[in-house]
Amino acid sequence: MARDDDRVQLPLVLGPVSNGEFLPVAASPGDIQLAEAVLARAALAADRLGVDRRRFLQTTGGMAALLATLNAAACSGPGRRLASPRPGGSYRVPSPEDLPACQHALDSRGEFIVDVHTHHVMPRLPWRKTAPDTLRLVLDMVPPDCTASNPLTCVDRSAYLHDVFLASDTTVALLSDLPSTGESNDPIPFTDAQGTRQLVAGLTHGGASRLLLQNVLAPNFGSLQARLDEMTQTAEGGQVDTFKVYTAWGPGGHGYHLDDPAIGLPVVQHAHDLGVKILCGHKGLPLLNFESTWNQPRDMVAVSRKFPGMQFVVYHAAWLPNHVEGPYNPADPVGVDSLLKALDDNHVPPNSNVWADVATLWRVLLTDPTQAAHAVGKLLKRVGTQRVLWGTDSVWYGPPQTQIMAFRAFEISPEYQDRYGYPALTDAVKAGVLGLNAAELFGLDPHATRCALAADLLERNRPVQRELAAAGDLPAPWAARGPVTRGQVLRWLAHESGPWIPT
Repeated sequence: MARDDDRVQLPLVLGPVSNGEFLPVAASPGDIQLAEAVLARAALAADRLGVDRRRFLQTTGGMAALLATLNAAACSGPGRRLASPRPGGSYRVPSPEDLPACQHALDSRGEFIVDVHTHHVMPRLPWRKTAPDTLRLVLDMVPPDCTASNPLTCVDRSAYLHDVFLASDTTVALLSDLPSTGESNDPIPFTDAQGTRQLVAGLTHGGASRLLLQNVLAPNFGSLQARLDEMTQTAEGGQVDTFKVYTAWGPGGHGYHLDDPAIGLPVVQHAHDLGVKILCGHKGLPLLNFESTWNQPRDMVAVSRKFPGMQFVVYHAAWLPNHVEGPYNPADPVGVDSLLKALDDNHVPPNSNVWADVATLWRVLLTDPTQAAHAVGKLLKRVGTQRVLWGTDSVWYGPPQTQIMAFRAFEISPEYQDRYGYPALTDAVKAGVLGLNAAELFGLDPHATRCALAADLLERNRPVQRELAAAGDLPAPWAARGPVTRGQVLRWLAHESGPWIPT
């Protein structure tokens, strides 16, 4: 099945999943073996069931084959990026050929899913010419096999609505943005984000909205007073749910700290005075020309002590892609540990006013169950089981359904629970992470919201489209966002200059 032609889908850089997404993993020789093992397992299951192999990869059975192979890889000696010879996490999945059991284990359990970290761009706006660094960043996040003549349309508003709301079980999403200093260089100005919200609202009946909005601040560019005035104007419209900062981004590569009395504190105070009590900050996961000095979570945690009535969300949980997550090490706090150390230094108790989302962290580490167990376990233990939020960084990755299904099946080993004090990933804990924690943060009533959304067009069309796609009467609800055959993967590897790191 591992032939070098365009007739066989190889989940190497992008693995098989149900309802659409292909799963990125690092492209190393070990990953080639892993991908071929996934295919072999899936092929065996498909042949036993007497179904087309490609179609099988789009079922929950295909997803189960992937997760079962990740379990096996985590147990097979040195492993790919394992910090321990024994896996600290695993996926509880049935046999791939038992499709009803796979559907029961991986499909919707009726969760209220709130994705607090999503993106899209507006391809036709001036930022394509006025923000060359941002354009390069976005183009790097469009996988190489996007077939559109304009690759930006693979991450536009239409792709966003499809991937997040139609091709996944997401109930409500928060639309974020990239670094910018205003409409002239913004990939999605706030007025256009409002347009996306309006479009989504047009598909909804009953008064509930599927979309929350975020506005990015750039207080270290130009006049601080002008930036504060912009905050006032945005907040007075009544549609902004949270402000967001990129403290590591600034003129000449010079960022700022949120506890800086000249820049950061006035911004936090003004958000507080405007009644926007949720502030999100990009921490960790470096991009553009970010300088690590300003990309640490210390300042955000410190400010949380000065503003106990506000809520502070540390995006990406300060995770770094080139750091191996292990047990908490306060003597050398890197990645997630830098957030935990800041909480300790500032005497912030669990389940306080500091929150962390798992966007991109989970997306990458789900391929390494031991690192995933450490990262997720540390966050739940120290930040608090009620303060860890679901984020996926979609639309950069296509539909987030794979991430959702993998989290449903993920478990932290009893050994790691005993040794490190990590909480068990019970159904209640998972429901909190997937959406109930965010419901508390944003003041959403899960029951009322579900009832209001039950009759909307998106909700009605999800099962209809999936049934027609399963029967072959409609295309599957996804489009390839990267190399999906062995030949494409090898060509991609030959021309790839570095890792694909999303925002």
